[in-house]
Amino acid sequence: MKLIVIGGVAAGMSAASKLKRMDKDAQITVYERGGFLSYGACGLPYYVSGENDDYTKMIARTKEQFEEQGMDIFLKHEVVKVVPEKNR
Repeated sequence: MKLIVIGGVAAGMSAASKLKRMDKDAQITVYERGGFLSYGACGLPYYVSGENDDYTKMIARTKEQFEEQGMDIFLKHEVVKVVPEKNR
């Protein structure tokens, strides 16, 4: 099975991880516009307010950890169009 995930924040990476657990041979490619994966956006107010001064506490897993599972990860890549009939 092939899966393309657009958006590598918590929900996208949760879906990708679930598929990988169900099918170790699945080909998973993730495109994330930003520079980080799998962070809990609900923690942003604590970071902005200064209550949490370490942004890495919001990151569940790193790009390298997902790549070790066999996923292809593309950070700083914005998906602007999807053309399903051409698989693009």
